Amino acid sequence: MFIYAANWKMNMSFDKAIGFCGENYEDFVAISGLKDKKIVLFPEFTQIKSIHDIFKDTKISIGAQDCSVNEPGAFTGQVSVESLAQIGCIYCIIGHSEVREYIRETPEELAVKILRLSDSKITPIFCVGEFLQDFLGKKYDIVIREQLEAVFELIAGYCDIDFYIAYEPVYSIGTGMMPEICHVEEVFDLILQVACKFKLDNKIKLMYGGSVDEKNVQNFKKIKNLSGFLIGSASLDFKKFKKIVEL
Repeated sequence: MFIYAANWKMNMSFDKAIGFCGENYEDFVAISGLKDKKIVLFPEFTQIKSIHDIFKDTKISIGAQDCSVNEPGAFTGQVSVESLAQIGCIYCIIGHSEVREYIRETPEELAVKILRLSDSKITPIFCVGEFLQDFLGKKYDIVIREQLEAVFELIAGYCDIDFYIAYEPVYSIGTGMMPEICHVEEVFDLILQVACKFKLDNKIKLMYGGSVDEKNVQNFKKIKNLSGFLIGSASLDFKKFKKIVEL
């Protein structure tokens, strides 16, 4: 099954998101019925329950853009994994570069999130990726290995659910600056090597994210071991998103 994860970030207000789903409902249902293709929408927290209810009788799945590392308690402004499970989330993005940058998550926090999601049967999509200076300085392998190992060593033997690793080179997110296919495949090989070291290789699938659109998607689909895309800005234009899925 190939997954198309539409990360809307904070681009649509509640009314706009509900309208977007209503206006494109029939087409959403149609593309979600295509063979071996899985559509997952990642709206803002406030929109999740309503959008889940819109698509509850379809093959469209709903995910969250993040979750709290904490158990339910006095944590103002945070959203628990338990609540996400109860309102219909079956996927959750963690470790996105924007969250890493603004919130300064630690590997320990990311590991706990993966385990909490696993306990609630929510599939994590764990993001990794290097900055431009790391890529140009040929240090991307060191950066990505460190991002993975710091988390994998804490979850090895404890994670009871399969999950995704989404490779998103930070310099490519929303910029149109894309890595070569051979570079992505090299990073995928690195991810699999690290996963194998911690006996997690049978639990992970690989995704790519970063300026994926209807013009380059066919080229990216040539990537070896690819199981899906994490799509940002192109998912906000339904015609573009539909074309990405259909190509």
